[in-house]
Amino acid sequence: MQEPVVRVRLLKVRPGQPTLQVGGAGRWIELAMVEADRADEEEDGPSALVSFVSVHRAPLEIALGARGWSILDALRFRPSVAGRPILELRPPPPDEASFVDVDGRTYPGCVRLVPRADLGPEAYDVVNHVAVERYLPGVLGRELFRHWHPETFAAQAIAARSFACAEHVHFGSRRHYDLTDTASSQEYIGRVNDDRALEATAGTRGIVLGYGGALVPGYYSSCCGGLAADARDAIGDHPSHDVPPLRGRSGADVCTDAPLYSWSMRRPVSDLLRRLRAYGKARKLETLANIASLRAIDVSSVNAHGRPRAYVIGAENGVEVELAAERLRRALDYTPRGRSAPDPPAWSSHLQITIAGGEAKLDGHGHGHGAGLCQHGAEALARAGQVYPAILDWYYPEIDLERAYA
Repeated sequence: MQEPVVRVRLLKVRPGQPTLQVGGAGRWIELAMVEADRADEEEDGPSALVSFVSVHRAPLEIALGARGWSILDALRFRPSVAGRPILELRPPPPDEASFVDVDGRTYPGCVRLVPRADLGPEAYDVVNHVAVERYLPGVLGRELFRHWHPETFAAQAIAARSFACAEHVHFGSRRHYDLTDTASSQEYIGRVNDDRALEATAGTRGIVLGYGGALVPGYYSSCCGGLAADARDAIGDHPSHDVPPLRGRSGADVCTDAPLYSWSMRRPVSDLLRRLRAYGKARKLETLANIASLRAIDVSSVNAHGRPRAYVIGAENGVEVELAAERLRRALDYTPRGRSAPDPPAWSSHLQITIAGGEAKLDGHGHGHGAGLCQHGAEALARAGQVYPAILDWYYPEIDLERAYA
């Protein structure tokens, strides 16, 4: 296997949004029109499916309208682009650094602008095509605190690499991007000059999580709150999740010093009811959408480690709705367009809810879904003297560390 090029969606540009700026001021940038978006690229080079290439003074101001692409370079030249092709932008050779600025942030590799005709004539996505080893420092630089232990960075690098490679395999032929740069995939900030992030990536190059010869997606969260989630419950009932490393470790975890190891908040019952109904309507859960009142929200089942895996929502009239734990968390925080998001949100689905006198009290543990590596726990283990293989074995029972590429 060669080092994969992952495709990270950076922006969703939609009608009414400002013109995009690409390229650093005073530099040159190569513009190519791509006939098709390749999912099988194996190195960080230009696409072979290119119909035209030109070089321009940066920055380029780019917009997509009803008539197609509008491009203006720093010399006030407007290159002609026929139709609505995918655009690819990168520094021209022999620029070995290969970084591209997009709206003030710098990314390794190249970027592609992919029209979204399914969303309207002016909509497009900005996607960073980047070799996974150049991608990872930008993940570590966002996901971890700079002062954390090098062994925590190494463990996180392997988990993040495994997750990125698994998403690349899964989405390679399904859509034009593998990952986003947000917590819906894993946080990513592009180019970084963080020594620990760079050293952890280089020191673990190509190492991924494996089990039985198969790649294991390296799920992780900020803090599990003491009890591990099973990926089948927290992420989804996919065959790749039905392996011992993703069923969670038994016993209490070591993340007790995390700021959100335990937390408590109060919300009006009326606010919870409104969000639950809106979530039910959006997800076509008719019984939840039509619930008239809120009597209780109780744990209905737990996993093998004692962490809640499902809840039952009870109404005054005897109606009950059962939701998976992570689905309940999304429902409690669901924010329809035009409404304000709850502040703070429900930090995890490991919680108890008490309803009394028009108020709901949420007592919870942890931050995030709780499956796989617990970042605050990994840091506690590293500071106690554990090295990254032991940290990964702690959070992914029976895991094998395998080098996928040189």
